[in-house]
Parts: sequence; structure tokens; C-alpha cells
Amino acid sequence: MSPQPPPSSLLVGAYRACEGLPVVGGLFLRGRTEAQAVLSLIVGAVIDELDLATIVRERLDGETIDAVVARIDLVALANQVIDGVDLPGMIRESAAAAVAEVLAGMRIQGYGDDAVSGFVDRIRNRRQGFRDRPR
Repeated sequence: MSPQPPPSSLLVGAYRACEGLPVVGGLFLRGRTEAQAVLSLIVGAVIDELDLATIVRERLDGETIDAVVARIDLVALANQVIDGVDLPGMIRESAAAAVAEVLAGMRIQGYGDDAVSGFVDRIRNRRQGFRDRPR
């Protein structure tokens, strides 16, 4: 008969106690951090390979899925999503971008208007500032 392994909480407690040791604690801490990073990559790769929609369809019938969806308070869910979105901030940012684009277009058009005006003034032999005088 093989000995029973200790419960995982006991092992976790012992490992965390070793992390607090003065000389080797840093090695245990770094080992845990590296193990978490590797496990995170492995779990991410497994989740990427899973087709969760197919798994749900295989394990649950349509009536069960409909019952679960019917129990969801869609209005509360929508309100929660809307509350999480900074709508005034988004409007401010988009309006500021639109205004900046319009102003840039007006400046460019103004440069073109000035160039055409100057060209016409030279052709007609008008002195500079002809357009600036009161009419």
C-alpha cells in the first residue's frame, strides 16, 4: 500500500513558507512566478484550441440553453454595459477629432484661396492688400 500524498493545501502552505526563507526564498518565489507564467501560456493555448460553442451544444439541449437565456435580465445587462462605457468621454474625443479635421481642412482651403487670390492679383496688376481695404 502506497502512502497517501499530503493534501494540496498543506503543500501550498509549505511552499509559501519556503518563499519566506532568507537565503533561498527568492528562488522559490521566482519559481512560482515562472510556473504561473508557463501555466498561463498552457491554459491559453488549450482555451484557444477549444470550440466552446460546440462543447455547450453537445452537452446542453436547446431547451436548457433557451431557459438560461430567458433568465438573463437583458435590460440590467445592457445598463451595466452602458454604465461601464464612458459615453460622454467618447463623444468628447470624437467631436474633438472631427473639429480638428474640419479646422485643418479649412486652413488648407484658406491657403489655397490665398494662393489663388494672390495669383489673380498679380495677373490683374493689383497692389498687395487690395482685398483688405474697406468696400
